[in-house]
Amino acid sequence: MKMNNQYVDTGSLPVQPWLVWMITTPLAIAMVIAMLLYSSNANAAQEFRVKDGDTITVKVSSRELTRISIQGEGRLDKVWGSAGVLEIQPDKDKGEIFIRPAPGAPTALSFFVRDDMGATYTVVAQQHDIPSETIILKPAAPRRSVGRGSEYRSTPFVDRVKRLMKGMALGEQVDGYSYEDSEKKVPLWAETQIILRRTYTGYDLLGEIYTIQNISDADMNFHEREFLDFGSRVQAVSLERLSLGKGETTFLYVVRKPLGGE
Repeated sequence: MKMNNQYVDTGSLPVQPWLVWMITTPLAIAMVIAMLLYSSNANAAQEFRVKDGDTITVKVSSRELTRISIQGEGRLDKVWGSAGVLEIQPDKDKGEIFIRPAPGAPTALSFFVRDDMGATYTVVAQQHDIPSETIILKPAAPRRSVGRGSEYRSTPFVDRVKRLMKGMALGEQVDGYSYEDSEKKVPLWAETQIILRRTYTGYDLLGEIYTIQNISDADMNFHEREFLDFGSRVQAVSLERLSLGKGETTFLYVVRKPLGGE
């Protein structure tokens, strides 16, 4: 550096300690804070306040196990997932489950879990290249037990089917079931248009509501027996009308056991 026609070698000047502190301390503090935040986030569980029928989106490890548990004394009672997509390891003693996406599973996958109070939740899991995660479900309010309660267990199977059928026919919320509306076309006969309108998910039964429209030029007659092979695990079927004229529509109600159901 040139000053008043004289040269001063700044490299030989002593560096004041306070100057070093001012330069390095902010950087050091920032690094410490970042490390603390990373450590906190890495170890924090994913917590969700849920009520019956809710859908939550979670992060899961694509290579390690992910733990799913109910807060407090709650227990997970059952889990449903598409075959070949999810590896499930239940811990029956603690009432929690450990899951891991199967090789080749889609980046985002979904499944159902039900707690011991009969509430059912939809879990949308997004795969990430992260270590093991813990997911805690926190029920928003106490619920009457329909999953493990003696009242539910003592109800005959036929009566449970009838109760679900009645609720679907009336378009009501059925105690112990969550439902999801949809508009999925089901190809079966060229003369009809069949659409899945609503799905009920409960303790050990699935209920489905379809509309069937006659799109042919002739009258059509049906019988419930024709729909006993309408998909797998069918337990009961009911038709609102057995005869349809051209362009007319009726409701079809189907009760089946879920995949992996008891």
